[in-house]
Amino acid sequence: MQPFFEIGQIFITTFMLALVMPIFWIVLFLVFMQYRRLAATEEKLFGRVISGVGKQIFRSVVLGALGGFAASAILIFLGLSLEQIGLYFIWPVALLLLLFNPRYLCFSYAGGIVALAVLIGRYIVLPLFPNLEQNFIFDSLLMIHIPALLVLIGLLHLVEALLIYVGGHWGSSPIYLKRSGGEVVGAFTLQKFWPIPLVALLVTIVSQTEIVGVSMPDWWPILESNLQPGENQSLQYMIIPIAAGLGYADMALSSTPRERTAFSAKWLAAYSIILLLVAVGSEFMWWLVLPGVLFAPIGHELLILYGKKQEESNSPRYRMPEEGVPIMKVLPNSPAADAGLLDDDLVLKVNGNPVDDSREMVEKIEDSYFMVLLDGLREQKPFSVILRKAARENQAQDETFQSRLNAQSSYSLLHRSADLGLIPVPAIDSPVYMEVRQPDPMGRFRKLKAKITGLIKRQ
Repeated sequence: MQPFFEIGQIFITTFMLALVMPIFWIVLFLVFMQYRRLAATEEKLFGRVISGVGKQIFRSVVLGALGGFAASAILIFLGLSLEQIGLYFIWPVALLLLLFNPRYLCFSYAGGIVALAVLIGRYIVLPLFPNLEQNFIFDSLLMIHIPALLVLIGLLHLVEALLIYVGGHWGSSPIYLKRSGGEVVGAFTLQKFWPIPLVALLVTIVSQTEIVGVSMPDWWPILESNLQPGENQSLQYMIIPIAAGLGYADMALSSTPRERTAFSAKWLAAYSIILLLVAVGSEFMWWLVLPGVLFAPIGHELLILYGKKQEESNSPRYRMPEEGVPIMKVLPNSPAADAGLLDDDLVLKVNGNPVDDSREMVEKIEDSYFMVLLDGLREQKPFSVILRKAARENQAQDETFQSRLNAQSSYSLLHRSADLGLIPVPAIDSPVYMEVRQPDPMGRFRKLKAKITGLIKRQ
């Protein structure tokens, strides 16, 4: 037990160092910028930030640290070292794929392409051109340990699945979405980012007289390095701190944010476990290598396409019904929350007057005095609540909502509704909405070409 106790001490100390490394803080800054961008969108749409940036950052750091600790323990247990993975090949491929579609910035795609290149290089290119073995870049590519690379891909996605299940729905942001048929419906964007502190291994060849540290059991490492020590030499493993980042982007259109994240996490975990089993198995059964290499990108892509089809094929959950106004979200610490309104409530009447769309509902609330009676249905059962409006300074009592709305932008409805703590389902013809556009892979190149052409013409 003594070696494991010493390894545990070294592991924890190194993990704590990962939290204070500059690279971790760089990743944390990038996460902050992403959450700030989301907050700016919320502020434009609703006139306020719904999900506080500080709260989002805190949750991301805590969950990312827990996920990184678990992933690091598995990496050390398997003996997976960094030089086996070929990150210096994966990152350029991932950045190139980013130009085609942001969601391709993923190790499953880049790692699968690099692993396939290794197989082609070993079994097709090298036999035809044996002199290429003297090339440093080509030789470095062939040194990549494919089972280790597949393990890393599977492990990162398993951690991501757990993070999505635990906190992927936290801070979900309501939006109004225009569908292809022109109808505007409600939806929730699910965007989470986690800085991941990690502990990893580096391995090098040293003389047996220079070996220092803790002696490991004979069965370790499970995934052995491709480095082959010579006579009177041995492999020396070193534990080092590193940092990474994970992200999740999705949309809840026909389901609640919690239902959507649970669905995504379940299938992503299944994909990860299958890939991990194939990766570890390929260390001992060579014929599993190619299926694992192909499954990494193809399985991930099929998973995304299946999830997207599953969400879009069902009827939108947040669609305006024939009667009443459904509430997408009730903001905490707001008049609506204090009144007892809940998410998914259906408001049928305001002060006894029927309402048929969100604009009419907010207009009637605004034209009322400080106490407003709301009647509706909650889980198919009738309910009534009293909404107490906050007094607004410098506002004449006879000023109507319609006059203020005409004097302000089209966002005024949502801004005032958010002031009350209500995010209602949009009217089918709402002038405020977002549209989902397919990425244009060549758009950046066309813009660059246009700029260069313009400069040439001016000269």
